Amino acid sequence: MPVLVCVELRSLSGRLPMIIPFPKPAAAKDSLLPTIPSISDEPLEMLEACHGRVRAFTETLRKLVPHLAKNGADAEAAQAASNILRYFDLAAPKHHQDEEVDLFPLLLATAPEDTDLAAAINQLRAEHLQMGHLWLQLRELLLLVSEGRMADLARDNLAECFADFYQQHAASEEAGVFAAAQHLLSPSQRELLGRSMAARRQDR
Repeated sequence: MPVLVCVELRSLSGRLPMIIPFPKPAAAKDSLLPTIPSISDEPLEMLEACHGRVRAFTETLRKLVPHLAKNGADAEAAQAASNILRYFDLAAPKHHQDEEVDLFPLLLATAPEDTDLAAAINQLRAEHLQMGHLWLQLRELLLLVSEGRMADLARDNLAECFADFYQQHAASEEAGVFAAAQHLLSPSQRELLGRSMAARRQDR
């Protein structure tokens, strides 16, 4: 398995996309268990809500590193690790399928002449693969913590790299393909997208 390093995600113009400020999860200051955004029935809102969950769980991951150093793999750390594992093992892959199986092809079919959009989608697909490889490395360590055993999440800056990568990826998607979907997709296309996403979540 290739060893991944943190990368700086850039737009097609070579500049970082505008980062939209998002509110911090409304959990207690030192809690490892954040408030999780609710999911909407409207497909584009659901996609953004999934990003809200990504931000919540990656912030939990960031907090877990100093928590382990201070408190060890206590019950709170084990619960936090279990929550992160559950999200990125089960929910995050469905979100990526929402995009790669449904949203991206729909956008490409709707705007076949938009080469910038096609290039952005290709970049996002490549990033999904990179994040998948990075997750496999991190997952092994989180499994130990979930069992109440110590693991060095700070090794090779692994936890911070994963959190940074996922959050920058989410911001890039929102500024690019999600914004494009808002003005390109018709009501009937959104309905089709929503039905497919809902069916995917019935398959647990």
